[in-house]
Amino acid sequence: MGCAGNGRRAALGWSLGGEAHVFIAGDRFARDVYHELTRSDLADSLRIKPLIAVDPNSGHSATVLSASGAAPARLVLARFHAGETCGYSESVTELVFAFPPGGAAGHSTPPSHVPVVALLDAQPFAGGAGTPSATLARQAALRLVTRVAQRADSISGSPAALLHGLVLDADQASDAGEVVPLFRSSSSYAVGFRGRFVRAADTLLITGVAVTDTAVRALRWVLRPQRTRLVAGMISAGARRYSLRGAVAGAGGGTLLLVDEIADVRISDSRAVALDAATRHVIAEQPLALRCP
Repeated sequence: MGCAGNGRRAALGWSLGGEAHVFIAGDRFARDVYHELTRSDLADSLRIKPLIAVDPNSGHSATVLSASGAAPARLVLARFHAGETCGYSESVTELVFAFPPGGAAGHSTPPSHVPVVALLDAQPFAGGAGTPSATLARQAALRLVTRVAQRADSISGSPAALLHGLVLDADQASDAGEVVPLFRSSSSYAVGFRGRFVRAADTLLITGVAVTDTAVRALRWVLRPQRTRLVAGMISAGARRYSLRGAVAGAGGGTLLLVDEIADVRISDSRAVALDAATRHVIAEQPLALRCP
């Protein structure tokens, strides 16, 4: 679904040149949009006409959020992928939004090959991202990730020892973490981690995402720590590992965090989400394995 928990439709994607490509998984969304654009039934026409050119003056628009800020854009193309073709059982709708020619959106237009979040039903607006917190040096970032992971474990009342020191690597399944600067903040960072802790005869994986200062005095959980016993190196069904993939500027000067929620037992349950660092609301989500040809 392209609908977020707060009722706003939004979608995740990436930029390419003067365009943004975003993806919404689900048969219902695909049917509704296809009918709106063509007045035809998706099931009858998908094989014949999966690609729909849209008049940029038709009024279909969006606000595209990236690390550069918020940029208005107009829908110019819709591509409909049949079920199973994108690594997902249902249809996937790919929407292509073009930015105004001549750089009318200013510095908020994203460069190529960066993640974006498109707000599909908001009045289009433009705005800069603001100055983010300074990027931490590697050793300072490692110290921060470790302190946040240890703070997560201390919630249990009987802190355990980390099995291994953490590294900075968003692709590593455990013993790793990430630090991402927040926008419009001089000293706050988002921190994600996946740490293995030893307690008695068990090895636990603790994972979470927090916003904090470098001294860890003003720590606030965006995704509260999950603790799960590891069996053959895997977390239990229903549990997730959190990997912090980056951030885009949010509406109103905030920050949207891009997080992979990874399920070991049922990989199909894994998802990529964009959530508001301040409100914790999920703004957009899609299956993590989504790969459209």
